[in-house]
Amino acid sequence: MNRTRLLRRLTIFLISFSISFHTFYISAEASSQLSPSQDYVLKMGKGWNVFNTYDSFRTDDFSLSDETSWGQPRVTQELILAAKAKGFDSIRIPMTAYTRYTLGADGHYVINTEWLDKYKQVVDWAVDAGFYVMINLHHDSWSWLSAWDGNKESEEYKRFVDLWTQLANHFKDEPHKVMFETINEPYFDSDSGMITKQDKLNQINQAAYDVIRSTGGKNSTRMIVVPTYSTSADVQHADAAYHFIAGLNDPNIIATVHFYSDWVFSGNLGITGFDEKLYEGRVDTPRGNVDLMFETLNNALISKGVGVVIGEYGWLSPDEGAAKMQSGEKMKYLEYLNYKASQNGVSSMIWPGPFSRLPSFEWHPEFGATIQAANQKQRSSYSTGLNELYFKQPVQNDIQIQLTLNGNTFEHIKGVNPQYYSFNNSTSTLTISKNFINEKFNQHANGVIADLVFVFSKGADWHQYFIRYSTPVFGTASGNITEGLHIPVEYSGAKVRRASLLDTTGKRVGGNSWFPYMKFGSDFTADYNDGSLSLLKDAFDSSVPNGALILKVEFYHGQIVKYALQKSGNTVTGSGIVF
Repeated sequence: MNRTRLLRRLTIFLISFSISFHTFYISAEASSQLSPSQDYVLKMGKGWNVFNTYDSFRTDDFSLSDETSWGQPRVTQELILAAKAKGFDSIRIPMTAYTRYTLGADGHYVINTEWLDKYKQVVDWAVDAGFYVMINLHHDSWSWLSAWDGNKESEEYKRFVDLWTQLANHFKDEPHKVMFETINEPYFDSDSGMITKQDKLNQINQAAYDVIRSTGGKNSTRMIVVPTYSTSADVQHADAAYHFIAGLNDPNIIATVHFYSDWVFSGNLGITGFDEKLYEGRVDTPRGNVDLMFETLNNALISKGVGVVIGEYGWLSPDEGAAKMQSGEKMKYLEYLNYKASQNGVSSMIWPGPFSRLPSFEWHPEFGATIQAANQKQRSSYSTGLNELYFKQPVQNDIQIQLTLNGNTFEHIKGVNPQYYSFNNSTSTLTISKNFINEKFNQHANGVIADLVFVFSKGADWHQYFIRYSTPVFGTASGNITEGLHIPVEYSGAKVRRASLLDTTGKRVGGNSWFPYMKFGSDFTADYNDGSLSLLKDAFDSSVPNGALILKVEFYHGQIVKYALQKSGNTVTGSGIVF
């Protein structure tokens, strides 16, 4: 190595060291200004829920309730280690006591010892792996506690106290990286006279707090996680949580909320874009609602010294099939939520599985890379529009794709000759040659003709799909309300964006008629392999009149189809007339 190159490398090293030291110094200074609960949450980082396992149960035969009750495999130490290896710093292990306790002769409720020991084994595996670990009572919230009348002499209250007394004692010697969450997603059936639902939650949280602290040992200063009502992040419930926490005068209390985005986006009720307007006459978007949540948490809790954990975040639509959320828009949602959580010092713990449990613990092929990048404290980049572009015929001009870089730089398209594309740094615009598109168009039948993988300096790769399609063709159909109407459709590469059931005046009727669009997956669904579009049982209710109806179907390529239906009692037919 020559002297000039050596001096250059030494200079770069010293500059890098200076920047790194300065960043560390600022972070350390900021950390010293945090409350104990905020500092704890900061160290929790990104987390994962061991979902539908120790929280699952069976009611047909209590003796059969185990960790596999809801179809998940048994938890192994290898799974816990795999989660740690994937960059998660915290883990939430939900546990439901319901179906696993008995009422003793002394009038106290006791959790099955064998079950509790199995649960503790998993907790200890997580501790040994270096996780921050959250344990709780989970579906007990709705399986029996929701019926509580607010009277401390009632069985629900006594049971809750007994269960937490046992849990607190069973885990009292765990290190402080183990925290106790009082109850998952608490809600109550009704107010009880002057005792409001919020009053009931305050009493329940107070009961768990008193029991935990009274058991001594590490529990005297262990972090206790208290939920807002229904784990809602709205202003009313966040404020109520702060006032309860402030009244404890205890620095080792964390507040928790859950976030599954707005129902019409997360549940796939026709709002498919992360930046799409959610409701007519309003300006809020799914992205805007993430901002609103963190603004609320900051104003109500964080700015007042309370650490906050998003104990669950995710989505409400299926993970597979045509009814799942639009893949690119889901990735934008996950990317942005995790970015905002890091920006605000909030720990975010994903509920659905971002990686497979068996056999090799692989990241989910669709969104795993986005979570992986978030775990590595990186932002991901993406196309500003949808990650699907549709082509009915060869193009006459090059196409341009606007990118949202989020501080990264565009590097290249994997496996594509640079002669076919160019990138304008000043406008963050990627131009794809018409020659490339037409070559792919002519080589392939309808469907995905190209999967362009955009590579950036940091974060997840972005998949941009080019899709060839023809006009979809609808056939005739007959069925009934009970079993549904299954309409044959030649999709020819087209994909359904949303659908509505209307009367002849254009008024929405049927399931979820409060919203302009039906719910994909329960009101209707599409099967691109079998070639059908089905109106399901949930699409029909008493608001659906006999006579002529219209099924309005919108496709991602922009086409709108209006399909004629006829309902007579329980029978529904489709004429196949498209207008």
